[in-house]
Formats: sequence, structure tokens, C-alpha cells
Amino acid sequence: MIGKLYTTDWADVGGRRIGKVGPSSSKKLEVQKTTYGMSPLHLSSTSRALYRVFVAPPPLLSQNVLKPRTILRTIVYKKPVRRHALSDTYTIDNAITAPYINLVDLDGNFHHNFPRDQVSYDRVQNHLLLVQGAGSENDESAIPTCKIISKIDLRARQQKKLDAERRRDTGQSSGPSAKNLELNWAIAGGDLKHRLEKMKGFLRDGRKVELLLGPKRRGRAATIEECKKVVTSIRDAVAEVKGAAQSKEPEGVLGGVMTLVFEGKRLESKDKGKQ
Repeated sequence: MIGKLYTTDWADVGGRRIGKVGPSSSKKLEVQKTTYGMSPLHLSSTSRALYRVFVAPPPLLSQNVLKPRTILRTIVYKKPVRRHALSDTYTIDNAITAPYINLVDLDGNFHHNFPRDQVSYDRVQNHLLLVQGAGSENDESAIPTCKIISKIDLRARQQKKLDAERRRDTGQSSGPSAKNLELNWAIAGGDLKHRLEKMKGFLRDGRKVELLLGPKRRGRAATIEECKKVVTSIRDAVAEVKGAAQSKEPEGVLGGVMTLVFEGKRLESKDKGKQ
């Protein structure tokens, strides 16, 4: 059924009133009355447009549109890179402010009571490293011991130390921690015996022991013969520990600053097996 719509009338389509056409328009519009069940394909273009706007039900959204989307992002965990400065681990160069130091040069020569401001070395390739402190800060007569060392060697030493600390923090330590002992060349016999007993205990536990020998901060300087006897006593004590041996060549000079490194071997499990 066709209804006529003039410029001043309202159209009734599907029970709804459709907008009024302005009085200035003289064009006649035909609107086909339809219901929701009538196909919009039978309508004219104008009527079809009105049908879509006012009569046709809203289009159904695609299920893909309504379906929630899950966006996966791959999180890449990167190990934080931190460069440890040598000054974070050691006291070097300008941080050594003592007016006088005991100096060990690159050749291993020992210079007692050397003026700090007269120490000359290649700062591009080397560092001045504090090896042994002066003890009490209030003791002005105490002199620290310093050593000129290659930057490459000092960096390698620091890296080894950091790796050991990292393994210990993560529970991946490969063995007992190393121990450091300091001795002076003029040490008394009783004190030397006590220190050597402690060293032997560390070696029996399978530890690495680093002995730092140096001149006495105050008092009498040891003779060369006395220094040789100290080294002999140390080597005899190491020989008493089964499996212990020197793990590194000695560094330094006799009577000056010398480093001796020994490493023990834990034998408890084997001994228990034999029993």
C-alpha cells in the first residue's frame, strides 16, 4: 500500500512518524508502508534509506568484535650492567693522603719512609695501591705501605674478588673462602708460631691462604737473615699439612713487601673412608 507525502505532511511508516518536509519543497515523496517483516529490497532508494534509519533493527556486531583480545608481551629480563670502579674496592692514587709511605716500586724494590708527593709513576698504565694501612689514624708515626701496580693486574684482581662475592651471594661458592694473614719480618717467635698454627688450620680446611709480609711499622727493622728464617718457618709449616702447596709464585722482595699464597686440600672425606 502506497501513501502520498506532500511538503506539509507527516509520514506514518511502521507506526512511527517520520520527519516533516519543509514547506519550500515542492517535490512529492512516496513512502511505502512496511513492517519489520517486510524485506527492504522492495523499497525505493529513498524509502530504503528511511527504512534503515528508523525501522530496521540495529545490525548485530560480529562475534570477533565482542570477543576479548589478549595481548601478550614478551618481557626480556636483562642483567643490570654495573661497572665497579677500582676506587670502590681499593684505596688508590690521590686517596692516599699520608705525607710519607713505605713504597714498593714496579721492580719490587722497597723504599722506606718515602715522601708521598715525590712518588712518580705512569698514571696512564699504573696505580698507586694502598697495601697495608697505617693502623690508628691518631698515630702520626705509623706509615702505610703502598705499591705501584699495573692497572690491568689490579682490574683482574678486582674482577676475581667480585666473582667470588657474587658466587657467595648466590650460594654458588665452589669452596671455602680465602683467608689473608699479615706478618712482619721482625715478628716474635711466639707470635709467629701462633700465626702459623692458624694458617695450618685454614689449609686443613681446604682454604687458600694469602700471607702478606712487610716491615714493622715501628721499632727495629729485621735483618735479611731474620727474614729468611721467617720464610723458612712458613714453608716448613705448610709442609706439615698434607696436600697443601704453594699455588702462586711469591711477589715482592725479601725484607720489603712480599706476598706468599698457599692452598690446602680437604682430606677429611678420604680419611673417613679409610677408617
